[in-house]
Amino acid sequence: MNRFADWEILSREKDRNPKSKGFTLIEVLLAMAILAVVMTVIYSSFSAAGRDVEQAETIRDEADMARTLISRISDDIANAYVNRNMNYSVPITIFDGKKEEVENGGETIRHDSITLTTLTNWRKPESQEMELWEVGYFFEEKPDGSGYTLFRREKRELSKDVPALEGGVDYEITDRVESLQLRYYDGSNWTDAWDKSLSKVPTAVEITLTLDTGKVYVTQVDVGSISQ
Repeated sequence: MNRFADWEILSREKDRNPKSKGFTLIEVLLAMAILAVVMTVIYSSFSAAGRDVEQAETIRDEADMARTLISRISDDIANAYVNRNMNYSVPITIFDGKKEEVENGGETIRHDSITLTTLTNWRKPESQEMELWEVGYFFEEKPDGSGYTLFRREKRELSKDVPALEGGVDYEITDRVESLQLRYYDGSNWTDAWDKSLSKVPTAVEITLTLDTGKVYVTQVDVGSISQ
């Protein structure tokens, strides 16, 4: 009996031993501080990664928009068509490029415009349209004066009753274009404008597109079309 009593006494003494207790308050606070530091580092890493992904997507979307716009303008120019025999008393087919400048923050920037007849029309089913139509690109200032918007004009049906540069429907493209500069090559010289009275198309056109981020995209288009 005495042995069992001694064992029970020793067991109770061990239970009262301070060393057998759980974590102290200092240890808990220290663990929480370490956990907070680790969580902060993890959050910062994920936040930075998210910003990088968002920035990469923005750059990609910007590049896609610029490439799509330049491709559309280039396609229209490459398929430009002018036929003197279709002009009658008023011009129906046309290639007209204007150099236009605006002041922006004390700086002069180019907002060139172009209007041409081109063989890029996708005819609507059961319509009287031809593959030949008139398209144009031009800028208009926003109503609140905060900048400019690039527009595209489309005239799907050509008629001697509606002269060139008149009629059609305007479509807003984007307000992300800061500058559009066009240059025209006549076979020997480059010029900043193309007079519609020439009744012919240039040999090549250089397109310089500048976005509001400062990115510049340049391409040169050979005008392999038909000028009769």
